[in-house]
Amino acid sequence: MKNFLYIIILSKFIWSQEMPSMKALEGIFQTSAIVDYFDGMFTHLGIIVKETGEEFTIHHNGKSIKFIKGLNKNDVDFIVPLGIQNIENMVSHAKSGTISNQESWQILSVLFTPLTKETLKSPVLSVNWRRKIAGVEDLTHVLLISPNGKEASKHTLIYVKNQWLVLEGLHGNPRRTYRMNPNQAILYQKKIFAAMQKDSFIGWFQFSSWYKKWRESCSERHKV
Repeated sequence: MKNFLYIIILSKFIWSQEMPSMKALEGIFQTSAIVDYFDGMFTHLGIIVKETGEEFTIHHNGKSIKFIKGLNKNDVDFIVPLGIQNIENMVSHAKSGTISNQESWQILSVLFTPLTKETLKSPVLSVNWRRKIAGVEDLTHVLLISPNGKEASKHTLIYVKNQWLVLEGLHGNPRRTYRMNPNQAILYQKKIFAAMQKDSFIGWFQFSSWYKKWRESCSERHKV
């Protein structure tokens, strides 16, 4: 039994050292279309592969994307855990070097919930009085709608005890429901990331003003 466990641990270690997931993504993330697609979503993105423990960092400087083996939690904007199947799906959807609306939805579906979880960990977004000033409800349903309108990735945002919980699927009776297409989701991520990078009173005020107008195009408030 000990030998069996040793083999499993050793195999996992060797797999993580070979970095197959990083190499797979690195092979498709070099076209100008894909560089432009992710520009403004992050500068330093940490990836942890759930099954293998593989860790790497994706650096985006606005003109190119660079992959680095390893992950320093203090030097990344977000840390996103992904499964091997998630990575294979992303590679499949982006391998053409261009991204259609359907492929954009499929790529965002992979990142949608984990990236939202990481974004809402920001201390600035957890302050209750700021949430109230921005008019952000404490229970929200969010749906990322596919271009054909027949499919959706879904999660629930719940604000409790000065922190945000992000749950896969739809739970409870929401005070607001968002139904976003891929372009709306990308715009939101870029706007909130810019505010996080600036991290100033003016920056957050500008984001709050933009957010209140933006949500009118893709959400509905409910009477609870």
